[in-house]
Amino acid sequence: MQSIIIAFIIALIISIATFLGGLLPLTKLFKKIDIRYLVGFSSGAIISIAIFDLLPEAGIKYPIAIAAGFFLIYLIEKLVLIYACGEHECEVHPTGWPALIGIATESLADGLIIAAGYVINPGLGITIAAAVLVHEIPRGFSTTIIMKAAKKTNKAAVSALAVDAFFTPLGVLLAPLFPMSSLPIILAFAAGTFLYVGASDLLPEAHKKFNIYVVASVVLGAVVVAII
Repeated sequence: MQSIIIAFIIALIISIATFLGGLLPLTKLFKKIDIRYLVGFSSGAIISIAIFDLLPEAGIKYPIAIAAGFFLIYLIEKLVLIYACGEHECEVHPTGWPALIGIATESLADGLIIAAGYVINPGLGITIAAAVLVHEIPRGFSTTIIMKAAKKTNKAAVSALAVDAFFTPLGVLLAPLFPMSSLPIILAFAAGTFLYVGASDLLPEAHKKFNIYVVASVVLGAVVVAII
C-alpha cells in the first residue's frame, strides 16, 4: 500500500508537468506563432511518441489492439461528424474530444506502469517515472494544440488538458485492478490512437497551407521526442 501511495505522489508531480506543458500554447509567446507550425510540431511529436515510446513498450504482438485504437478514433470522429451534419456532406476538420480517448488511455497506461515498476522495485519505478516525465511536457503541449486545431475554446483546451493530466495518477490508483499482462495491450491501443490523430488529423491540418517551415516544424516535433 505504501508503494502505491508513493507512486501516486510521483504521478501527481508528472500530471502537474503535463498541465504546465499544455498551458504553453496559450501563452502570449506561442500565440504569436502561426497555429500551422504548432499543429505541425504536435503532429510530429504525437507520431514520434507512438513509434519511439508506445510501440517499443507494447511490442509487435498486438496488431489488433493497434488497429482497434486507430479505427475506434476514426469511427467516433466520423460518426460524430455525420450526426452533426445530417444527410449533408461535411467539411473535414481535425478531431477534438474523440482524441481524448487515446490521450487518456496513454496517461492511464503511464500511471499503471509507474505503479507496477515501483511495486517491483522503487528504483525501477522512479526510473520509469523520469522517462514518463520528460515526454509529458510535449504531450501536454500536443493535447492543447489538438483542441485548438479543432477550433475549441481555451476553456475546452484546459478541460481536455486536465483530463489528460488526471488520468496518470488515476492509473496508479487503478493499478491493483489490472493484470500486468494487460499493459502491452493498453499501450498498443494508445499507439493506434496516436498514429491516427497525428497522421490523419493534425498533419493534413498543418498542410492546408504549405511552406518549408511547416515541414520543419513536423520534423522538429518528431526529433524532439526521439531525442528525449
